[in-house]
Amino acid sequence: MEGKIVGVFGTDAGAKAGLLDPITKKSEAEGGLAVHRRVEAGVNYSFLDDAQFPEKIQGYSRIASIADYALYVLPKFGKISPPDGELAVVLDSAGLDGSILAVDEEPPSAIGSYFKGTRLEGYSASSRSSKSSVFDLAAVKAGPNVPPKGTLIYIDRAFSVKGVGVVVLGFVLGGTVSVHDELRLIPSTDGKRAEVRGIQVSDVDQESVGRGLRVGLSLKGVELKDLDKVSWMDDGTFQLSERVPFSFSQSRFYKQAVDGRDMHVQLPGEILTCKVKLDGSSEVVTATLPSAAPVWEGMRVVVVDLNGKGLRVAGGGTCRAQS
Repeated sequence: MEGKIVGVFGTDAGAKAGLLDPITKKSEAEGGLAVHRRVEAGVNYSFLDDAQFPEKIQGYSRIASIADYALYVLPKFGKISPPDGELAVVLDSAGLDGSILAVDEEPPSAIGSYFKGTRLEGYSASSRSSKSSVFDLAAVKAGPNVPPKGTLIYIDRAFSVKGVGVVVLGFVLGGTVSVHDELRLIPSTDGKRAEVRGIQVSDVDQESVGRGLRVGLSLKGVELKDLDKVSWMDDGTFQLSERVPFSFSQSRFYKQAVDGRDMHVQLPGEILTCKVKLDGSSEVVTATLPSAAPVWEGMRVVVVDLNGKGLRVAGGGTCRAQS
């Protein structure tokens, strides 16, 4: 069993609901993250939306970091605002492909020019009805942050269930997870591992699952306190590093220098504080993290300025091979 992750981006809650309500079933809402599901041709699609934007950028930054594809939902009457522009920079920095949708109206004929200088300029644009349950998902392919090998799970919730024990919720970003697998907690000072006691997808028990799925894992051999700072679990094959070097492309709309500053870097799933350092006069930047995280060559990262006045996204880049 495998899945795909679709990010639903936009500033108009009504327009997003007009897209999602007829084509998905809402299964989860925790904090700002809402998970909607659709199963088609045996593939489980998770449509992810965030309710905390524009007050907070972290939710959409996180979604962009793990999504395979982006659906950008235009606000009614095509009234683009500065927050729409900030979302365009998020998607551009994350290197995410996608399309633009207008709900119950035609998109402006020159919509690409609204997002000039970003990846959205090349997105296809179309109209759809809020009454239609038909949706073409043929364009949704594996996204830019699928690791080339190894099993990696991003964890966003951990809690205890009476009679079951410790349970985590998250997304399988790469590889497969099976019952009885031993998974390493990241970060962890002692390399602690947990055994997968059970797996559920949409409340249905599974023996093994593949990438792109929203999963619940019951764990053995750990206590809830062991997961306080855990953001990922892997099969032990990923390189862990506190230093992440990447080729950096600063957004043309972000006017401040980043060298030497304390900022945030969006890794696949988790956003972490970091010290940003430009390597000489090159376009290679190194982000120094507070703890080791899984990294691989080609991994996409986004540099975020959470304290920025106006645009909070500085740009993005692709990780270099670790020395």
